[in-house]
Amino acid sequence: MLNLTPLQIIGIVLAVNGALTGATAQLTDLFGAIVAKDIVSVASLGSAILGGVITAMSGQATQMRNVAAIQGDDGKPAVRISVNANAAPAVASVALDPTQPNVGATTPAVREVLIAKAVT
Repeated sequence: MLNLTPLQIIGIVLAVNGALTGATAQLTDLFGAIVAKDIVSVASLGSAILGGVITAMSGQATQMRNVAAIQGDDGKPAVRISVNANAAPAVASVALDPTQPNVGATTPAVREVLIAKAVT
């Protein structure tokens, strides 16, 4: 079974919407002009909305959480992300998040720096 992330699912929906938006002539032949127009309108509107959602969901913090969730063949975490003192506030917040055990500061001293930077 596929283990798709939310970003991958939205990407697949956007690909289908793109195909529907570009298939006006084929949809007209299959369903008639009125239904084809409705399908293309819904697909176009959906693409615009999902484009905004995917932009909001693809920030650094989200990407870090997705990478940290990667599991090996044995079901155990395959990745550990070490965050240094140069981290942006959102990244610092992920490094300090107790629900993200595979992400953390490189050293205890860096952890103190991250605490000062973290978005609250």
